[in-house]
Amino acid sequence: MKVGTAVSIKFASGSNDKNMVRYRSKVLDRNEKVLIIGYPVNEQLYVELPFKEGDEVKIEYIDKGNVYSFQSKVKRLIKSPFMSFVIDIPNKDEIKRIQRREYVRINTDVNVAVHGIDRNFPPFITVTHDISGGGAAIITPKGISLQDGEMVMLYLVLKSKYSDYVYIKTKAEVIRSQVINDVRMTSLKFHFKEEKERQAVIKYCFEIQRERLKENLM
Repeated sequence: MKVGTAVSIKFASGSNDKNMVRYRSKVLDRNEKVLIIGYPVNEQLYVELPFKEGDEVKIEYIDKGNVYSFQSKVKRLIKSPFMSFVIDIPNKDEIKRIQRREYVRINTDVNVAVHGIDRNFPPFITVTHDISGGGAAIITPKGISLQDGEMVMLYLVLKSKYSDYVYIKTKAEVIRSQVINDVRMTSLKFHFKEEKERQAVIKYCFEIQRERLKENLM
């Protein structure tokens, strides 16, 4: 990793990777043994994260168009001249290349139209809260109630800097619905007819991840 490389940092807030919170930063300096990384900022709230020496972190970065990750621990905190922290440079066998077949979940607002299948309800247009090759969470408008296990038809519009518009029509199963900060979120599981449709969503997620890493927004 070179000085200036944008990195995505996950700090554990629970017992597994799904409970890790993502922050953004970049490599400020390095030598043969350690990396010095700028103090992380939350990608959504843009607030600094209080953390301490010994905290476990997961680092993700892009090199030659590929996404890599490795696990580490905060070795030391630095307060001057810039707030930063130190981690050991991982061995080559500790660095994992993230394969596209893995479902990378991205927080992004994909336009989606939702139509009823099991029952009639007025079709509505909304956006996703997050999306992966396995499914998505959508913002459900007030007055709309989707039932667990219900099947719906989705019309997704995908667009990134690296590809043209991709339109996907697929069935999806309602997994659960919950209210978060007065906003109703509905989790959906995709039921694609063909695997190439899932691969198109996975490709889109990696392209958005790549955009954000390059722009140092992760």
